[in-house]
Amino acid sequence: MWKFLESEMLVILGLTEDASRTDAEVAELYGLKKGTVASIRRRLLDAGAIAFVNVPSFNRLGCELVGFHIGVTEPSERSDTKVNHYLEFCSRAPQVFHGLIGGTSVVMYTALRNATEFDTFVQAHSRFFSGAKRDSKARLASTLFPFALSRITPVPNFATIVHRHFQLEVPPPTSALPSPVETTPLDLSETEKACLISLVEHPRSSDREVASMVKLSRQAVTRIRNKLQEDGIVTPVCIPRLYKWGFEICLVAHPRFNMEIQWEKRLRSQPRDSVDLSFLTFSKPDEAVSNYLLARFKDYSEQLEKALAWYHKVKAFDENPEITLFPLERCTELRTFEYGPAVRHLLSG
Repeated sequence: MWKFLESEMLVILGLTEDASRTDAEVAELYGLKKGTVASIRRRLLDAGAIAFVNVPSFNRLGCELVGFHIGVTEPSERSDTKVNHYLEFCSRAPQVFHGLIGGTSVVMYTALRNATEFDTFVQAHSRFFSGAKRDSKARLASTLFPFALSRITPVPNFATIVHRHFQLEVPPPTSALPSPVETTPLDLSETEKACLISLVEHPRSSDREVASMVKLSRQAVTRIRNKLQEDGIVTPVCIPRLYKWGFEICLVAHPRFNMEIQWEKRLRSQPRDSVDLSFLTFSKPDEAVSNYLLARFKDYSEQLEKALAWYHKVKAFDENPEITLFPLERCTELRTFEYGPAVRHLLSG
């Protein structure tokens, strides 16, 4: 179990709220010294307590759908065999940007150009797990969230989870409500595409390092980076590595909703806990997917019941939600907000 000093907790909270904050800005926000913040940031990164990613706006890069794929594997098959097979599959499937396998369950999220690419992904999964690998194959159930018809958490949001976990006496972060996103593809030059790919694949690289990769001047990379961030094409995000902190459960909830309740009304009146506890949410009128990380098993029933009580009260569910638990101690990350392969794939199209 990780033990953090209060100053470290404040720096983590400040960066998960806004990863673009400088050391000076975090220091001023919490009454710390700039040098202290810089030292803590380096220490947290070196220890693997936090990580930085540049999150792309798939919806502006020719991607029409996010796919949610969850399934159960054969219990009798060796766990290490299943893990190795799914790691190999994901290494060949650039559409996968986030995924987890543990016990008998597997979940993957994909960035898909269109319905045709969804079929291609499903066929690739079936083809890969044929023959000798057949016993490792999960019986996948997939749900598609078209950007044009959905509301999503545009970037992974851990700030509210971190704030609750640390119980710091500072104002809570603003809740990140799932929101509609623009679907008009952006026309990027070849130079901008090259910079975008490098920024996503190497999120901690400086402008000078990116310039060396793409054979441009540092000034040109700085200008392109600023443009991409101002246009919302790429967003820096700080990811707390909660499984390293001792968090015990990842929970994936997949509810289907009663269509008699208007979508807008449900979104406006739903309890804040159901929003704040999910670090990644996809929602459309008839169903949603939410992802939760819980520090302890004993929090599961308490927090889940609290979050779901309102939905049951207003009869929002069309049927009982499908809930899948991943005990983090026995799980393997297939991809963890690793956007590089998907972006490279989309921009190659």
